Amino acid sequence: MDLHLSVVRDDALPKLGWYAEIDLSRGEIRAEVGPWVEVDAARDPRWLVAGVWDGDFPAGDFHRAEHLFGSGLRLEQDGLHVVPASTTDERVMCTRDSSRWYVSNSLVVLLGRLGARVDPTQDHRAWGDSVGLGIFHYQRQLPLVSALTPVAWQLVYETLRLTAEGPSFHYRSRPHAFRDFHDYTGQVMGALRATWSNATHPARRHPARAASTISRGYDSATATAFATELVPALEAWTASTSNTRVPGVVQRVLGAELTNDDGATIAHTLGATPRHLDLALSAIPLELEASLWASNQLSPELVFWSLFEDAERHPLPTVLFTGNYGDAIWDCHVRQQQVDGYVSRGAPSGSSLIEARLRSGVVELPVPYVFARSVKAVHAISMSQEMAPWRLGNDYDRPIPRRLLENRGVPRDAFGSSKRAVAQDYEAPRGQALRRLFFDESAWTELEERLYRGINLGLYLARRGVDFIEAHGERGKMPWAHPEAKRTLARVADLQRATFTLCTGLLAARYAREGVTVRA
Repeated sequence: MDLHLSVVRDDALPKLGWYAEIDLSRGEIRAEVGPWVEVDAARDPRWLVAGVWDGDFPAGDFHRAEHLFGSGLRLEQDGLHVVPASTTDERVMCTRDSSRWYVSNSLVVLLGRLGARVDPTQDHRAWGDSVGLGIFHYQRQLPLVSALTPVAWQLVYETLRLTAEGPSFHYRSRPHAFRDFHDYTGQVMGALRATWSNATHPARRHPARAASTISRGYDSATATAFATELVPALEAWTASTSNTRVPGVVQRVLGAELTNDDGATIAHTLGATPRHLDLALSAIPLELEASLWASNQLSPELVFWSLFEDAERHPLPTVLFTGNYGDAIWDCHVRQQQVDGYVSRGAPSGSSLIEARLRSGVVELPVPYVFARSVKAVHAISMSQEMAPWRLGNDYDRPIPRRLLENRGVPRDAFGSSKRAVAQDYEAPRGQALRRLFFDESAWTELEERLYRGINLGLYLARRGVDFIEAHGERGKMPWAHPEAKRTLARVADLQRATFTLCTGLLAARYAREGVTVRA
């Protein structure tokens, strides 16, 4: 099939956003890209990419790369490859009309260009949550209100190949074997070193800088340990406190310290420069907060807003090293689906930040996703005799991170003592600017919101309190989700859905074609 790619740069798009219309009957691909998207420098370009991978940058071979962080389009003789990240934290959005396809790495850009909106009558929570089920079971279709098509769908982890004969899908990953701890960590380091070389290649229009997240848990601290081998002075973002609502007196009675999640001391030990997240949410700029709500109908990770605001001020893209997926590959208690290569997780954390990352020019590099489908081989190392000195024998036990961090000088009692988290569960805007707009534009009042949140919170805390007592403070033993408690009132009126639909509509309107109206 003879296909031709034309690319137009649009500085009004998100910095790392791209959108393409593909007419297979005519052999035409018309793409629009944001200011930091990289495009093949050839006279007749064959690719565009918003990301980094473990291969040679000028070759543009990310469609073959096992480790791609970001997304792109690549023309080959066998068709057009639509390539999402090698993680479940990212996606590409697609829809079609006969032989014409519409694809974008941004939901709100796709909605804007099509003059569409997410269907406000539908509960989209399961759609966003489903990426935690893994690459074989995630929910693809998203209902729309659109004159063109009733649905769009998300493409996660698997590559879509488009030809005149029809679409096909394939995975770029392959099984890996590791002899021992040093072989595994060495192979991970090799993949990261190749990826960082790609990210900083002089042929890029915008070579990247680096940052990381860090806490007193296992995963983000381990990601930072790997990252500082590549970028010794990188900034490591941390929160001073966790999101626990358990009173201090209860923590003391049960011997469970859950409040302090400050990774600054660990960052210093690893050679990183700690930066503290701004936990005061009222000052979040309107469009930044909207982007934090607009990826999925999930609780937004608003706690990271100051990280993204900082990234926006930099003149270069940011590669952000994170620990997402560490629970699925490094823990001693992995599930059979994870061993079988489903790339499944306990929670969809990270996926609610898609639109904010594109807007701010941030490429997420979650280190545990390197060799993500080789959990069986990694787990064998975790449970091997050589790792016995670093196994604790409890329910929050990750010997590979523990050995790596202790070898770098981090004291044993400084991390990995209990499971913590920093993101809060929200259903309505927290920044003053977006709150004013929400109550002006939606049917909700502030009084109704306060009553709604109070009742839901009371029901949820009651359920979690029972879990906490039964588990004696061990979060690793506690059930992670009680949707019947957390979303009890959503059957009557869904506050979170109202926020999601308003924010997607607001941002989609920014990217609508001239003369096209997107109704929130």
